[in-house]
This record gives sequence, C-alpha cells and structure tokens, in this order.
Amino acid sequence: MPIPFQNANLTLAQMRTFIGELSDLDIGFDENDDISTDLVDGFIKEGFQKIVALSQRYPYYQSIYQFTTVNNQRTYNSFSQTQPVSVTTKTLTDIQSVVALVNQTNNGNALVYIDQARAESIWVGTSDQADIPAYFSIWANQINLWPKPNDAYLIIMRGFRIPSLSWFSDENTSIDIDPQMQLPLINYVMARIFQFQEDPEMANEYMRSFEKAVAIIQGQLTAPSSNRQ
Repeated sequence: MPIPFQNANLTLAQMRTFIGELSDLDIGFDENDDISTDLVDGFIKEGFQKIVALSQRYPYYQSIYQFTTVNNQRTYNSFSQTQPVSVTTKTLTDIQSVVALVNQTNNGNALVYIDQARAESIWVGTSDQADIPAYFSIWANQINLWPKPNDAYLIIMRGFRIPSLSWFSDENTSIDIDPQMQLPLINYVMARIFQFQEDPEMANEYMRSFEKAVAIIQGQLTAPSSNRQ
C-alpha cells in the first residue's frame, strides 16, 4: 500500500482512512463497524501526545517572535510570531521554551538569561535605572528585561512553540507533527488496535516498530549540529 504522504501532514480524517485500509477494518459510528471512529481517533491523539512529550525541541516546532520595547517598561507578555508563519499575537503560554533574545536595534546585543530573584536583587531601589537591556528573565509567563529599556528596541526571540491541538476537534485540520513522525504514529495506532482486538503478538510487533522508529528519528532531529566537513 502506498504511503499517502511524504513531506506533508495528514489530517485526522486522512490518517484514520489510511489506518482503516492498512488494518482492513471498517471504522465508523455504526454498531456493525469493526471499530469505532472515536476509539481510533483516541489512539491517534494518544500516540501524538506520547511523541511530543519525548522532547520539547523538535525542529518542526522552532519559531521566531519579535516585540518592541517601551521606555521604562520591564515586563512583556505579547509577541508577534514571524516564523514559520506570521501570527499577530502570541503569549508565553503558546511557547514551549525560550532559547534566545537578541536586540536588533543599532549595534545590537544578545541578551543573557538571568534568574528572576538574582535580577531583582541587582536592579533594586536607586540601582534600577533604565538603560539598554542586557539580561532577561522569565516569571509568571512574562519576559522581564534588565535593566528596563530606556528606548524602543526591536527584540527578536527564538523558541519552540507548543504544538497545536486544533486538529483534536477538527478532523480536516492537519495533525501538527513533524511529517517524519507520521509513520511511527500510525504504527502506534496499529499496536493499540491489535491490543483492542486481543492480538498481543501483532500489538507487540507494531509497538516495537513504533518505539524503534521514534528513537531513531528523535535522535536525528534533535542531534546537535556539527561543523565537521
């Protein structure tokens, strides 16, 4: 059976259809169907959550954001996403982890992460004077700049976004996962289907395939870059 994807993401409906053809089972809502749509969808969502829980740094979720500082304002909680797609507003609750902040204004400078308590102990009282931000901290889902800005600076922020779950409720929305992880996800669903059918041998075979493939692909995707020629 040809795999219906290469570098494109399947929707929930497309993956369910492919799994039905692969398993030779009728998936639906009728009592005469071999397995229910809700159960198969649940297996897909379960496998997705297992994969994304293994790492917070899949390159597929890398994103770039930006915001402009305001004179004497330390705290920022609204950012414009510029890559991989432009989105008007994002907050830290949409971001899995922040990797770096860079001031792009004038000569520019990379901001250094500092613990919130440490920063508060340094920029306190009369020592809390506005200047070019050199450090940043994260507290209560907000970015804090130290010292607080003395002008408008364009700050570029790199990070990893939280995977979208909109496809959970819309079967025609693409599953938000690296395309390379779709085949392992299908193997996971097949394993769970065979468990449901009380076929432990086939269930174990598919689960081993899932675990092996995920380990290999995860290692490739998250391995540090090498400068060696």
